[in-house]
Parts: sequence; C-alpha cells; structure tokens
Amino acid sequence: MSSSKIEKYVDIYEELKREMKWKVMDNRILMTIASLYVMNDRAFHLERLLQLADKIKKRAGIFSSMRSHPRYTTAALFDVKTEEPETKINDLFSLYKEFRHAKFKSGVYTYLAASTLFTQDLPSSDAKGIINKTSTIYEGMKKEHPFLTGTSDYPLAVLLALEERPGMIEIMETYYDQLSKNGFTKGNDLQFLSHILSLSSKENHQTLVQRAADVFQAFKQEGIKPKTMYYPVIGMLALSSDLFEMKAIREMYEEMNDVKHFKWQKDMNVIMAVSFYINEKMDQNSLPETSLYTALESILQAQQAVMIAAMTASAAAATSSSNN
Repeated sequence: MSSSKIEKYVDIYEELKREMKWKVMDNRILMTIASLYVMNDRAFHLERLLQLADKIKKRAGIFSSMRSHPRYTTAALFDVKTEEPETKINDLFSLYKEFRHAKFKSGVYTYLAASTLFTQDLPSSDAKGIINKTSTIYEGMKKEHPFLTGTSDYPLAVLLALEERPGMIEIMETYYDQLSKNGFTKGNDLQFLSHILSLSSKENHQTLVQRAADVFQAFKQEGIKPKTMYYPVIGMLALSSDLFEMKAIREMYEEMNDVKHFKWQKDMNVIMAVSFYINEKMDQNSLPETSLYTALESILQAQQAVMIAAMTASAAAATSSSNN
C-alpha cells in the first residue's frame, strides 16, 4: 500500500482525536472511522461528519444505541457510501424497524445489520425478503452453535442472506469442522471465519481451508502470532488470492506500529494492515475474480461492524463499572 494512504489515515485520525477525544473515549473507534474514509477514497470533512451524527442522534429514540458512540461510525459509513447522506437517515431507521418486526433484538448489532443491508441499495420489497432470509440463516446458525451465536452475528447473516445459495448452513458447518482440524481454535472467531469462507461460491471448501491454513502459517513465519481475533482477516486473505504478499502486510503493520498514536494498538494494526492491503488490491482490480470485489467489500464492512459493536459494548461496560 502506498505511504500516502497511511499518511491520510494518520491525518484523519489525528483530526478526529483533536476534536472528538471527549466524545469517543476508545481510540479504536476513531481508527475505524478514519479507515472508512481511506478505503472508500472519500474526502474527510469533520464538520459534515459531526452534523450527520447529530442528525442521527436526533432521529433516534431516547434509549437508542444511536444516541451513543455508534452514531459516529454510522455517520461515517453513510458519508462514504451515499450521496446526500442526511436524506437517507429515515431509511436506516425504517430498515431497523423491519428487523425488529422480524424478531431481531434491539441494539447496536441490529442497527449494524440494517446499515449493512442499507448499503446494498435494494428496493424496500427486496429488503424485506432479505431480512426474512437473514432471520432463517441466523436461526440455523443458532441451532448449530447455540452458545457461540449471538446478536453480533446479525451483520454477517445479512451478507449470507444476500448470497441466496442453498445449503448455506451445511456449507458453514463444513468449513467450521475442517478448519478446526487444521490448527484453528473453535469459538466465535472460527465461526466468523467459516461464515466468511462460505461467501465464496467459486472455490471448493478444501481449497479455501488449505488457503486459510497457509495464511495462518504465513502469519507465524512473519513473526505475527495468529490470534483468534485475526481469523476474519485470515479469511479475507484466503478469499482474495493464494498469492498474497505477507511481507507487504507486515511492512504496513510495522509502519503503523511506529506511529505514536497506534503503538499500543497492535491488534488493530494487524487488522487494518490486512484490510488496507486487500482494499489496495481491490483498487488495482488485481483480484482473481471480479465477483470477489463485492464480497470482500462487504466482509470488510462486516468486520468493521463487529469491531465497532465490540468496542461500543466494552466502552459501555467500562462506563457502567465506573458509575457503580
């Protein structure tokens, strides 16, 4: 990835940090917002972001999670994905209402699922059908892994519903079982990885499992311990190509480690280095299949959604603890 992109990422982060340090306490949320502008190659205007976030807050109910930190990441997503984003806010809340009617629980993950579906720009009738399919897939996931599946799986369940492939639950289970036999640790992150690989309809599962195992080993060889939290980005690399350049990823990772703001965020730096690497390949149209472009873009979005929600949950827990 060009140094200019990393410089842009740092510049946007620094502006966010200066102006929002009392609004958002978790620096990883600001890193995620900055990455959205870099990966979508959109100009960043802080005042526009804050105004959009304020409009989302005003539209939200008094107990809505959109009155807290998630409104900033949602505003950023709208800003980079849509023209005239302020006119689309009601559409998001309408989709959220449809998810709630389909028995999805209230909260940030359902808003993120609604945001994921919103960016697909589907007619409302099609969106309702996808929401129903999402519910079916989610219930299938819960049946297979009742203790692993939770509301954090909502955004990726939307992406799986958009694929419209028969036997999706069985495909995911095949990946989960095969990956667990190839050095991957069972749990939430492995379930997420199995879901990501299921988005590919072009490769057989043995090929993708082997690719994921190869990426796992490549992390080790470059001195980066392949933690379970890295499983989703390992999946993205496995999908993108069997010719990925781990050295280039490590160089980006180390460059971010050298930035004073990010030196204590090494896990985020790994995730961002891989995300930026894949984003660069997408920009260059150098992926092996053009159909992967949309899938990988959606996975990046789902990965960010899960990170955002996890950070929001931890921030809320910390606030609750400090108030006790």
